[in-house]
Amino acid sequence: MKEIDNLVFDYFENLKQYVNDNYEIDSYESEQYDIIIENILGYDVNDNVKYIYEHYKSFELLWFANNSYRGEINYVSYEKLEEEHNELVDIMNEIYDVENDNFDIQQDIINWYPLFYFGNGDAFCLDIRDGSVVFYEHDVYDDGKNMHGFKIANSLNELFDKWSKIHFADVYYWDEICDDNGINLDSEIAKKYI
Repeated sequence: MKEIDNLVFDYFENLKQYVNDNYEIDSYESEQYDIIIENILGYDVNDNVKYIYEHYKSFELLWFANNSYRGEINYVSYEKLEEEHNELVDIMNEIYDVENDNFDIQQDIINWYPLFYFGNGDAFCLDIRDGSVVFYEHDVYDDGKNMHGFKIANSLNELFDKWSKIHFADVYYWDEICDDNGINLDSEIAKKYI
């Protein structure tokens, strides 16, 4: 990983370099700024994760290999966490019968804050009830729970640490690479990305 000040790693710069060296970048956008944060929605984060939230206003990257989709990352910045959360709740209220809550998802959505989006509308979300990172399915309102609520990581720190080791891959079937503690770096699928 690229070191900043000999102490902090820049996950996104490393990802961009890795993708540039190994794949075809289809689109890339990054905007930086400098802010100071104490925590993310009440949860402490390590210096590497704090660096991302203090310095990246936006980061989006889409990559291919031999004209075939390989991955993408659409990061939600610190200043947009509340806005994206409210949008998620608004979508639920507009298209889902929250009164009946047939799929038992209302409390999830109320407590989830999108951290990363995928092109199809799925997302990784911080669950503020326990600080874990979970999978949000965009079509949960129509089809019910499939991978909705699947644990991706026990914490934000763990998300960045483990996901970066598989180069922020879009695995798609997250249930095949995760166990009860989120991304399992010893799984056969994870080994293909490491």
